[in-house]
Amino acid sequence: MSLILAKYIFTGPYPLREFKGTDIEGIYGIFYLRYPEKKVADYGVLYFGKTEEIKEIFGFPNSHKSFECWVNRGKGFENLYIGFCATPGLLPEKKEAILRFLIHKYNTICNK
Repeated sequence: MSLILAKYIFTGPYPLREFKGTDIEGIYGIFYLRYPEKKVADYGVLYFGKTEEIKEIFGFPNSHKSFECWVNRGKGFENLYIGFCATPGLLPEKKEAILRFLIHKYNTICNK
């Protein structure tokens, strides 16, 4: 499965509780099920970041500065998901522009 957000394809989303790391170069998103009790694949977006920060943060995801926001806004850790948009070979400025665009377009509360 994948999610298409503003024409960008995010693989997954995968349960964040099962996350073990990634070698993907690109952007990641933190998602949650809007209606977890219905088990409907209707995801909300909480956060976007660069995958490089995952490797830089020891103990990711629990030690991420926005982890508490993700858990609170996403209705619990068990309801959090992660997805990846690969951007191999893009200039850092272009990747940063895509990241800013996604944050703005989806008004991701945990990026504030």
